[in-house]
Formats: sequence, structure tokens, C-alpha cells
Amino acid sequence: MKTLSLAAASLSLGATVHAAVSNTWPETDVCYGLAVPDATASSGTGDIYFQLSAPTSYQWIALGQGSSMSGSNIFIMYLSGDGNNVTVSPRLGTGNRQPQYNANAQITLLEGSGVQDGVMTANVRCSNCNSWSGGSMDFSGSASRWIHAYRTGSALNSDDPAENLQQHNQADPFSWDLSQARVSTDANPFVSSACGATDPTSTTASVSAGPSSTSTANNPNSGNGSNLGGGASPIDGVSQRQRQQERMQTAHAICASFAFVGLFPIGAIIIRVAGFKNLVWVHVATQTIAFAVFIAAVGLGLYIATSGNQLNQAHPIIGLVLFVVLFFQPIFGWMHHRLFKKHGGRTAWSYAHLTVGRGAIVLGMINGGLGLQLAYANSSAKIAYGVVAGVVGVTYLASIIFGEVKRNQSARDYGENEKERARLDREDSDSTGERVVVDRA
Repeated sequence: MKTLSLAAASLSLGATVHAAVSNTWPETDVCYGLAVPDATASSGTGDIYFQLSAPTSYQWIALGQGSSMSGSNIFIMYLSGDGNNVTVSPRLGTGNRQPQYNANAQITLLEGSGVQDGVMTANVRCSNCNSWSGGSMDFSGSASRWIHAYRTGSALNSDDPAENLQQHNQADPFSWDLSQARVSTDANPFVSSACGATDPTSTTASVSAGPSSTSTANNPNSGNGSNLGGGASPIDGVSQRQRQQERMQTAHAICASFAFVGLFPIGAIIIRVAGFKNLVWVHVATQTIAFAVFIAAVGLGLYIATSGNQLNQAHPIIGLVLFVVLFFQPIFGWMHHRLFKKHGGRTAWSYAHLTVGRGAIVLGMINGGLGLQLAYANSSAKIAYGVVAGVVGVTYLASIIFGEVKRNQSARDYGENEKERARLDREDSDSTGERVVVDRA
């Protein structure tokens, strides 16, 4: 990341504004600018100005105050609904999940914002960026911690500041020297002093700005190569590590969904509605394959959650609980089957097997939705999963009701048959009171 201090002069409402806007390039075509008015720097509170600029080939870019996603004050820019303007979404980082829309942010989109020559730009004034839910920043100092992130891909074209976002391709923390971003007047400094579409320090760009200095201290990619994306920079901006992560997330989602929206419910439905020979072994085989697939999903999920510091999130926690519980489910099932044949009815093992199985299937389906949320899945993926899981879930619950009704009816029929058998036995007794044994099997 390269940081430059650009000296510029601009006219605003007839007054001359002398500005020292600090710009930084995490990529050669992604730029963030910052300006802190003297009045804000003196008091530590007040307005600040920042700019986000990137080609429209980026689905979104984000600039945040803070050292990590958790507790950060984030501003995300993407194309508006008509594609001719930009939407700036203020959000709060609450951990390694999609930041939540912050309706309390006091921001204003200023002159110079919009789309021109394939570049989207947002010039923003923030009036309460000194404090937010989860953190604060003292503008009277010099050192400050920030984060940035972006995702490449097709445009969102949305006017909704709470639009669902897919997970970033790249994200890095960096420091910003606020003393290099001082402006004398509380006004928009970006009208004539803008980031531009290309890093002026790159070999392909011409430097048209004033004095510049590159700070390696502010560059998380310099020197030691510490880059959250693995240090690679392919043409499309997506690192090799990020591609591998996305493939593993996809494989994890497929395996887990196949287990909890496919095999586990199918095996449970069959045992309740079917009635062919060796049905129990078909049930056992189906659930065994489902558990094997789920083990693969757990392995992938553990790697993803560990590498992404997400083990404290609800989705992996529930997944691990399901894994432990289901590990004992075959034991419950074997004891249930063995004692059911012996006693001709359900035992404590039966109820343990039924309760664990039913609860695990429903919770597994719900956890799939939590996983999609944690992975920043797009709306179409969430809708598709919700529809399929909903249909399978309703079918599964219907099979449980059908099975219980069928079981109760069989019990009533058995009881009535036993009563009828007793009545007939009484009628077959001779006049001396001696019972006549009649074979009614």
C-alpha cells in the first residue's frame, strides 16, 4: 500500500481552500483519500472527509476505521441502482461476518461523487466518525489504524445501503498519519484534489501531483510480504489463497448441504413411510453415508474457521456440536433396534435415538443458513437453499407425523385384536368352565 500527501488548492464557494489530502493505494487502481480539518484536529471531534475511488470492475470497495473487522466503522461503496452513481453504505463490523448497516452514521455524499470513464468515486463527509458503537478515533493525534477491503465482480447496482455483500477478495489493515491529512477549512477538499484512477507511483502512471513520498511503514505488503491474500496479485485481483479458500468453502457447503438437506432426511423419511423387507438396513446405510459426508464437511469447515479466526462464530460451534452428538447416534440406534425387538416397544434408547436424530436434522438445516450468512453468500444462493431446505424440512416433519399416526393406529388395532381374541377365548370355554384351546394365529 502506497501513501502520498498531495498539496492542492481548490475553490469552494469563492473561498480558497489549501488542502493537504493524504491518499493511499492498496492496489494500483484502488485509492482512498483522507482530509482532517484543522478545527477537527484541534478538538479531536468534528467533520472529516474521505474519498473512495476504484474502477467499476470492482463489485465493492470498503474503507474502515479500526485495526480489524470486529469493532470497526466501515464505509462501503458500490454502484447505484441505475449504474450512473454510487451508493455509500455505513456499516459496523461485528466480527468475521458481514458488517451490519449503521443507521446512526452521519455521512453526506459530496460534489464530485459518481461514475466517470469507468471509475466510481465517493466523496464523503462524516460528522460523527470520532466515535461509533464499538470504537473511537482521536483526530487530534497523528497515528490511526484503518482497514480496507474489496471484491471484484459484476456490479451490485443497488440503492440499498443494507445490500447483501459477498465476501471480500482481499482485506488488509494499515496505519494512516493524520498529521499528513490536515486541511485548513472545513469544506470538500476533493473537488480538484482527487485520488485518480491509477496509483501515480506505478510504472504505468504519470505523476501529475505535487511532492510525494511513499511510506513503507504504512504498506502491509512491503518488506516482509505480509499480505492477507498471500502476496499474489493476479490480473483479476484475486489471490491464489483466496481462490483456494473459496473452493474449500464451496466444497464444505456442498458436503454439509448434501448431508443435512439430502441424505439424513431421506434416511429418516424412508424408515417412517416405507414398509419393505430389510428396511432398517437401508436406513442404516443411508445414515452412514450421510455421516461420512458430514465428516468431510467438518474437516473442511475446521480448516476454514481456523484459518479465518471464525471458531467463535455460531455456525462452526453448532457444526461441532452436531458432529459430537451424531457420533453417538449409531449406538443409540443399535440399542433402540435391539431392545425394540426384545420388548416389542420403545425404550429409553429409542427416545434418545429419535430425539437426537430429529433435533440434529432440523438444527443442521438451520446451521446451513447461518453458514451462508457467514460466507457472505449472495441472495440467490440463500433463496435457493432456503427453498430446498424448506421443502425437505416440511416433508420430513410430515413423515414424522405420518409415522407417529401410523404407529398409534397399529397399537390401537393390536389392542382391539387382543380384546377380540380374549372375547372369543371366553366364548370357546365349555359349560364346565374349562377353557378350550383354539388356535387363532
